[in-house]
Amino acid sequence: MVATKKKEKSKIIWTTTVSQTPGSVAMKFRPPKETPKEGTKGKLPCAEAVSVQQIILMMFVHLCRKVIYGLDVSYRICIYVLGTLMISVVSDYKTSSTSKSYLANPNNFLNQWFVKIGWFWTCLVVGSFIYLTSHTYGCGRVNVIRNNLVRLAIATGAWFCMTSLFDMVETKSGMCDITKYLKKEACLASGNNWKGFDISGHCFLLIFSNLVMLEEGKAYLGWERIKDFLRNEEHRRVNDDQEKSDTPLSKLKNEEFLHIRNEFPKRTPYVRLLFCLMALLMIFWDFMLLITVLYFHMMIEKVVASGAAVLTWFALYKFIYMQSLSPGLPGDGVFKYVVWKDPVVNRNKPCTKHKAAENKWSSKDDVPKFMGMPLYALKDYKEEKIKEDLTEEEVFYMNGLGAKRNSMSTMSSMDKLVKGRQGSITDIRGGLRARSRSQSRTRMGVAINGSRENGNVGKN
Repeated sequence: MVATKKKEKSKIIWTTTVSQTPGSVAMKFRPPKETPKEGTKGKLPCAEAVSVQQIILMMFVHLCRKVIYGLDVSYRICIYVLGTLMISVVSDYKTSSTSKSYLANPNNFLNQWFVKIGWFWTCLVVGSFIYLTSHTYGCGRVNVIRNNLVRLAIATGAWFCMTSLFDMVETKSGMCDITKYLKKEACLASGNNWKGFDISGHCFLLIFSNLVMLEEGKAYLGWERIKDFLRNEEHRRVNDDQEKSDTPLSKLKNEEFLHIRNEFPKRTPYVRLLFCLMALLMIFWDFMLLITVLYFHMMIEKVVASGAAVLTWFALYKFIYMQSLSPGLPGDGVFKYVVWKDPVVNRNKPCTKHKAAENKWSSKDDVPKFMGMPLYALKDYKEEKIKEDLTEEEVFYMNGLGAKRNSMSTMSSMDKLVKGRQGSITDIRGGLRARSRSQSRTRMGVAINGSRENGNVGKN
């Protein structure tokens, strides 16, 4: 076998000649194709192979993401507020104040070392997560890192101000068991109890911490896409392919691009770890919130605290951080990579049942499909259900219309018929002269009687 290679216009063409002898079988194969460097221009590089360990790790990270974002924030807020209300009502009647449960003791290990210093644990995990992510997508810019950390500082100030307000309300509204002590400090120092409107600071702390972690964790949404951005952008810059569409990293300088290319692989394992820790901490805070609602404080004190936590979160992340002079939202940096659409923004769009029914099946594709395969049975079923609601004249008109037009226009007119029919046939015939069913039947009767008279006259 002899293989010759011919080059025409920078293209390599392979030709083969196989010598065959009687009784021998020629082996047919395609020789390896040599592609010149010019032929690879404009093609994106392939992603790296993924190991089994990485697949298992990403499955766990995906599970943690479901823990944080599997439930919409509006439903989570309803569960926090309404759940606190209902569980508090039940616990006030069913749970004894002298419960022997270990978790009912305010001096238990979880309450002393986690809940009472809960904001410290929240700041430790969230602060580390913010620093690593902002240092990466900010390309080392100090102002980006500072703005992201300022959000956590503002949240810390809000937590401190609200808990101080709760303590002031309790001091102003309470009184000691022994009336001779008029100040809270003196009452507690003497071993007595100060009874006032004690808004639950723990309920506020736990709910507010979870909502803050839910917002700050959005910096991880779309984080794994940065690796694809880096691969495509590096390919575009190395090959100097200006015809290729720009990536989110196209506007970066060479120094910034080299910074993120070096820092992203190093910091990604720690970012995943901190994201998973936030998910576990949210689960633990929810559990401790349930314990607090069951065994501590009055119902109104816990409901007010949960409402204050939601209002504080809403004021910060849904109003203040959206202003131009604010530190910005999580993920705001040199380039945009976060994949998140706030459902609050899309609630103002009109969405009615009629519009949803209109767009369910397109007029261009009147046959419903499943995985690309047409379902003709559903089409017939739809036509039968529509015809059940029509009168005899409307069905007669639809049958005549179907004989004149194709199936596409027929389904479109049937949809308009069902939506627009208001007890008259004028909406079906699109502008024809209106007449009621009773008038039609009367005129048909007159026509029949006239024909009978003409027949009798002809016989005579």
